[in-house]
Amino acid sequence: MKKTYALLFLFLFYEFSAFAFQGTIQNRVHDSLLNKTFEELNTSLARSMNDTITFKKYAKAILIKGKKERDTTQILNGFYFLSIINTDQDIVFQYMDSVINIGKKVKNDRFVGMSFLNKGRYLYTKRKFNPALDNFLNAKKYLKNFSKPNYFNEHNIGVLKSRIGDYVDAHKIFKENWEIINKSKTNFTNNSYLRSLFSLADSYHRIKEFDSTTYYNSLGINQSLRFNNQIKYYQFVLNEGINQYHLENYTASHDSVFKVLNDFKNKLDIPNLIFAYQYCGKNLMKRKNEDGAIVCFKKVDSLFNVINDIHPETRDSYEYLINYYKSKNDLPNQLKYVTQLLKVDSILNTNNQYLGKKIAKLYDTPKLIEEKEIIINKLESKNSATSNRLFIVLGLLAISTIGLFYLYRRQKILKKRFLNLVQKEDNNARQVNDLGINKSKIPDEVVTDILSKLELFEKSDRFLDASITLNDLAKQFDTNSKYLSKTINTYKNKNFSVYINELRVHYGVEKIKNDSKFRNYTIKAISNEIGFNTTQAFSKAFHKTTGIYPSYFIRNVEKLMDKN
Repeated sequence: MKKTYALLFLFLFYEFSAFAFQGTIQNRVHDSLLNKTFEELNTSLARSMNDTITFKKYAKAILIKGKKERDTTQILNGFYFLSIINTDQDIVFQYMDSVINIGKKVKNDRFVGMSFLNKGRYLYTKRKFNPALDNFLNAKKYLKNFSKPNYFNEHNIGVLKSRIGDYVDAHKIFKENWEIINKSKTNFTNNSYLRSLFSLADSYHRIKEFDSTTYYNSLGINQSLRFNNQIKYYQFVLNEGINQYHLENYTASHDSVFKVLNDFKNKLDIPNLIFAYQYCGKNLMKRKNEDGAIVCFKKVDSLFNVINDIHPETRDSYEYLINYYKSKNDLPNQLKYVTQLLKVDSILNTNNQYLGKKIAKLYDTPKLIEEKEIIINKLESKNSATSNRLFIVLGLLAISTIGLFYLYRRQKILKKRFLNLVQKEDNNARQVNDLGINKSKIPDEVVTDILSKLELFEKSDRFLDASITLNDLAKQFDTNSKYLSKTINTYKNKNFSVYINELRVHYGVEKIKNDSKFRNYTIKAISNEIGFNTTQAFSKAFHKTTGIYPSYFIRNVEKLMDKN
């Protein structure tokens, strides 16, 4: 009976709890409650689900009575119920961690897994996506043998994968989950059914299978009306409106998006409202109503300021705003939305370190910062007229003349270095001195062996491993670090650190020259790809090796490719 109640309430509260209860446990538990049986307490707790204060009293009574009688299952029940009834993060995590710690000790995988799952859901509602994913992955280890909880956990992992742009994997999860829930509808609530159907429809949209998206959206609209679920109904309508935009049916898209606006406003559904305004603006742009579109994109920015979060797909609202005010030569508003876009990108990149690779950007962060500084300088210059204007102008002219001469010379030098770098073969870092004279005082056979292994090391691109050290490589070569270091110094004419960095830089140069997708990466992403731990280390090594900085090289390679 004890286990039955525990399992019953785990599912009951997963379906109905949304962390909507407020306050902390402050009420004393009356002795009369402790005299009740666990069966009576659990039954009363289930009946008081809509009464927060009463629910807490019963949950607290179950915990206290469980501790008193040393009943581990009821102790877990008490902590679990208290964790789902609170919204304060410290209290929630305290109770959830208690369930996890006790559950691990008594090897109750279901309790442990469900607590990790709920912890992840809580973090997701707070827009803390990375730690949420960590908890969902922990839950997966414990729920793999429990079909229904595992279904819910897999769904949440799919939602996060979609959020970070891993659309193919997310679609696979949603498709498998849909097959499970569609075969056994009686085991799931209508809400779970519609949630699974919506995620599948959305995932088809993400992988650009728009006909399938329309099919599942239509099914979702019909089923939402059948179950009288207005929330899901409007979500499906919005999703189909977005889908019609990508099918270039802009009138149908506009009608669907406009239909949901008031409902999302009334329900304060800000994430969906952001999508609605985003596509309202994009449809108006297609209909040549630029001013109306800008009003919608401004709404996106206002809503972002409320929740401090935005889906990557809606990021281009800021690009529209920046370009609009740029065309109007409205520097204050241009600066405002460049600054906002920097904030948006910072939040997106914080949520997921790989997000920068997944989003097609009009501006990367360095360009945005540069543009921001230019605008600020223009505004300051515009507002700083003085009676000494002529003197200042003459002074600036003199400085500018000197600066232009300096820049001209510098650009000429940089251009020469760039052309030399583009025309060079990829053998800069792989030349060795003549082996005829052994200047290292190391046995000839050892030198020959090390140089042979270094050649294989370079050809296999193993220098891209960011964790490689001299000692590690020496062990791989079956030699000692002293011999390896001296051989590199003597025959490569550089120390180990410079040797590795130059290999990485020359690899990066070739990759940038030949891979257009690689050129679209941020400097940080490129540095990570080729083995550098920081962008500073990469830029410094690149400049030391080539005489120019990576941003200059990438920009000019792009120009060269455009000409060709």
